[in-house]
Amino acid sequence: MIVEARAKINLVLNVTGRRADGYHDLELIFQPVSLTDRLTIEKKPDPGLAFSCSIKAFENPENLVCRAYGLLWEKYPQAVGLQVHLEKRIPSGAGMGGGSTDAAAFILAADQLFELGMSRQEQIALGVRLGADVPACMLSGAALGRGIGEELKEIATSMEYSLLVIKPPMAFSTAQMYRAIDEAGRIRQKFTSAAVVRALEEQDIEGLCQNLYNVFEEAVPERDKIQEYKKLLLKHGAKASLMTGSGSCVYGIFQDQATRDQAYEALKAKHEVYACEAVNKGE
Repeated sequence: MIVEARAKINLVLNVTGRRADGYHDLELIFQPVSLTDRLTIEKKPDPGLAFSCSIKAFENPENLVCRAYGLLWEKYPQAVGLQVHLEKRIPSGAGMGGGSTDAAAFILAADQLFELGMSRQEQIALGVRLGADVPACMLSGAALGRGIGEELKEIATSMEYSLLVIKPPMAFSTAQMYRAIDEAGRIRQKFTSAAVVRALEEQDIEGLCQNLYNVFEEAVPERDKIQEYKKLLLKHGAKASLMTGSGSCVYGIFQDQATRDQAYEALKAKHEVYACEAVNKGE
């Protein structure tokens, strides 16, 4: 089985509190995009996982695909021998859910391959043990998330729009960014989720662009540089720009694909850029 694992961006990301267990409560909107990693998954006769990756540094037991296999095998011992090759195309340490979407795609594929008959709730319960973004990466369209991200409500939209993503040379760890939020004290956040949901449902590009928000932009250690990348995208025709997740990737939303493609051609020589589309349909 060959499966595409879609990256995601965040259209909204608020941190609403911190739990006693150290996790943070969130309110956020996930948007899958057409930029993908690719997993090739095959059964093999002997037990265990044979895992390889196009980036050798990711071939280790802490890779979320390896951890997902371990959890799956614990609950479903009939899911025995697998050979998995991961081709990485989503930038890592970038806020685009690369590791999470790989794990999500692996769980869904293994469910089909071994005919495990997992319910959506069982898939989500397994995914959330690996990371808060994993359940959202199992969906085929935009979703509103609460809790630590696992309380999901799919958004009824078929809206498509063009995106250009810039990956800055610096990277921020998720733990580092949450610490920065905690240390920043009170931040006056913009709660725009309802407006973004409405814009997606009504396919209103203006309403969407006017209500993007990510609280991590308030605490990012290199805020000036992030703002420069946002301005660069706006200069080249983006209607709005935002950092996604805990960074460091910055994306721009474009009115049409032609304008986005022109921006891609103008920026690709000096920057690591990715052209993609919002995905709100399909399996």
